[in-house]
Order: sequence, then C-alpha cells, then structure tokens
Amino acid sequence: MACGGGTGEEWPSLPADLLLAVFALLPSDADRVRFRAVCARWAAAAAAWRPRPWLVGSRTDRSGQGAAMSSFWLSQAGGLVPFAAAVPPGLEYLSSSHGYLALSDPSAAPKAITLLNPATGRRVPLPPIAFFKRWHDVATVVLSADPAAGAAWAALAAGFPTNCLAYYSSAAGAWTPLRFSAAGYAGVEHHGGRFYVAFKNRICVLHEPGCGAPPAVIPLEHADPDADGRSDDEDVPGDGRRVAVDTHLVECDGDLLHVSVRDEAEYSSDDDVAVDGGSSTVVNKRVVELHRVELVGDGAVRLVPVEGLGWHALFLGRNRAFALSKAEFPACRVNCVYLLDRQGHPDGVVRVLDMDSQWARREETIYPDDGRRGSPSAGWARRGWFFPSY
Repeated sequence: MACGGGTGEEWPSLPADLLLAVFALLPSDADRVRFRAVCARWAAAAAAWRPRPWLVGSRTDRSGQGAAMSSFWLSQAGGLVPFAAAVPPGLEYLSSSHGYLALSDPSAAPKAITLLNPATGRRVPLPPIAFFKRWHDVATVVLSADPAAGAAWAALAAGFPTNCLAYYSSAAGAWTPLRFSAAGYAGVEHHGGRFYVAFKNRICVLHEPGCGAPPAVIPLEHADPDADGRSDDEDVPGDGRRVAVDTHLVECDGDLLHVSVRDEAEYSSDDDVAVDGGSSTVVNKRVVELHRVELVGDGAVRLVPVEGLGWHALFLGRNRAFALSKAEFPACRVNCVYLLDRQGHPDGVVRVLDMDSQWARREETIYPDDGRRGSPSAGWARRGWFFPSY
C-alpha cells in the first residue's frame, strides 16, 4: 500500500486518530514497523502510540544449553501478560539499552554479544569480550546511542562480580578493558554524553581523551564530607538494619539519579536482635533511596536526597534500569518503582513500591509458563526490563 499516486490518493488524507486506532490494533511489532514506513503522515500518526515496557527473561540448563526466553507485556491494567517476542531461539538475554536486547549464544565458543532490536529485526554483532574472568556473568551492557542512528556510538559492559569494565567503540570495533572492581553489581548509565559507573556510594565517570587513547575510569570525590566514609552496610536510625542490595544509575527528566535498593530487616521482638537463645521473626522489606547526582567543580560530586519521582516511574533490574514518564507510558503508576526482585530464583517477583509510602506496595509473582515450574534448573535466572524502540 502506498501513499499518493493511482487509487491510493485517499490514504494520506485519513484522520490521524483513525490511523492511530488502526496502528494500535496491529498484531505484531513487524506490522507496526511496516506501518511507520508507509509514509511520513502514517509515521507521524504512529508516533502518538506509546509502547509498553517488557519484562524479559532467559533460562539455560546446568550445562549451559537449552536457552529459552520469556516475555511479558506490562499491561494497561498493571499486570504482566505473556506474549511471544520476536527473538531468535537459542539466545540468552543479558541486558538492554536504547531499544536493543543484548543477547548471547550460550553454546557458541568464543561467546559474543549480539544487539537485537526485536521491533525492527535489526542486528548488530559485537566481538567477544575475551578478558572477562567469567564471561557467563556479563550483567549489563549500556549503549551511548542507537546504533541505527548512523553516528559513532559506544558501549560499556560490566560483569558480576565486576573485576573490570569493557568499553566498545564503533569506530575501533573492539573491546578495551578498563580498571574497575566491585564486589557486586555495578550500576551503569550514559548521561550528558558520558558514561557513569556506581557501586554503593562510589561514583566514577568514564573519561575519553580522544586521539586514539584508551578511556579511563575516574573516581569522583564526594563534596559532602559525610558521604565519603559512610558504609552502605552501617546501621541507620530507627528499627531494623538496612543493607545495600543493588545500586543503579538512572537518567530521569534530565537528571542523573543514584538509586540504592536496601534490604531492611525488621524484628518482631522488642529487641532489635534476639540474643541468648531468644526468638524473633525477621521480615525483609525493600527500601529504595534516591539521590540526584550533581557535579561540583572538577572531579567532585554531591548526592542530593530526592523525596519522590513526580510524574515518573522507575523500572529497576540488575541488568537494566530506566525511567518513564506518564506521557511516555500512561499506564505506569507515577512516583512508583517497579522493582525486579529475587533475581536468579524461579519465584522472582516484581514489587511496585510507592515512593509516597513504600510500605503500601503491591507484589506480583512471575513464573515461567512452560510446565517446568518447580524444577531446580527452570528458574529464569536472568530477568530485566526492556523498553522497545520502533
């Protein structure tokens, strides 16, 4: 079907709301891509349609074989609805960024990353990261831009545990090791033309000198003297004890947010901790703390507490974290955090935390709907949020 010419002259004059209604009823992402490609008017009408976040997961058996994928829409009603994503079989989910899934073939040697836009079908093969000690534990791959944009772009990959970072430049076409270590999952984000990396209270920026010189990871000092020596595992005022679980960096409404997910243990006894053989019931609750990252002077940073998200929602997972506004996804619950919790377990959950009152929250348990629930090797060990790009 073409716009203009012959008997198709009436198609460009269709009202935009009618075109959008037709677009929303299309059964597949491939059809939506074809719709946008018809002509500029159709593409403009389709631009008003807001895609929905996905929850993506993958599973392999204990031998590293039998990769399988799970995909769920976050529905308008707030539930997770299974659907068949356009992902080639046999690939394992690693991460996502700029509308691309970072995938690998667990049976290939050496292993390499393939970037896939499941909406358009575009693939970008990347070379193996040969210097990671345990390549299987690549956790995050963040892109600086859409590889389809035509301009030069870069990628930063982090593993678990993070013994180093891997930097990829589309101009060089190779991965470069960068010195950085962390005893857990590191948060990575591209903001303001630069990569940032965080683990607990430590924040670093990636400096790219140009002229063919390799980039360097530069630690940023805390302008707040109370933040430098603070441990994420120390006691905090009040009942219970907060222990850092994950750290994320998220670009939200033009700001860079430092997001700390903490595990707060509460005890049912009158004492904070049961001693001398006493008994108590421990209830673990997730608490999300937000700070805005402000650059102060040269090589310094200040973490400013943020009380809420306004008209935005955060989607947090160890493989990827991002923010959406009410305009980008009208069905999201504003000022809430969609926290992907208990990753690596068959009974992982999505917790929706209300930043107005983090204790008034909703939980939904996600199981792989393949008849293998309960098998010790059936857990969707890798789960992450993904926002499609058309």
